[in-house]
Amino acid sequence: MRSNPRFTFVRHGQCVANAQGRVVGQLDSPLTPLGHTQAEGAAVLLAGRRDLTAVVSSDLQRSHATARIISGVLDLPLYLEPGLREQTFGTMEGQLFADLTALSPGAEHINEVRWGNGESVADVHARLIETFARIEATHPGPIVLVTHGHVIQIAMSMLQGRGFRDVEWFDLPNGGIVNGPA
Repeated sequence: MRSNPRFTFVRHGQCVANAQGRVVGQLDSPLTPLGHTQAEGAAVLLAGRRDLTAVVSSDLQRSHATARIISGVLDLPLYLEPGLREQTFGTMEGQLFADLTALSPGAEHINEVRWGNGESVADVHARLIETFARIEATHPGPIVLVTHGHVIQIAMSMLQGRGFRDVEWFDLPNGGIVNGPA
């Protein structure tokens, strides 16, 4: 990985629904006080990056609030990109993880299942192909992308040339930073 990657991903700070143990998806949950602190911490860690040209964020408020903090500290323009929204989990959104029961996805590959009649990983992968084409066309320099856990994991796999069935799932805490592939 090169020292100054084209994309630097930041997962939004903790939101209220995260703290409550709920399936968040595209629910528009605000940051908690800890989430604000995590956003400030990410901004401090990025402050030394003089090559960055912009901050591009999901338009959901937990990402947008995180991005506002980062763009303010870095003195960079902030752009909203709805294509960076989290995977939607349909009827599961807002439910407590502890209340969910496992259902067999049937014959489909697990990354093709639309949990709660929301989006599958395959759907998000396809959305991100279009989204990154727009981002690359409008933001030519190295940028910070503030978005959501699943989106970051799926985007990293996509940028590495892997398909939706080959997503590498990894732990990325709220406020966590990961550099995109070279």
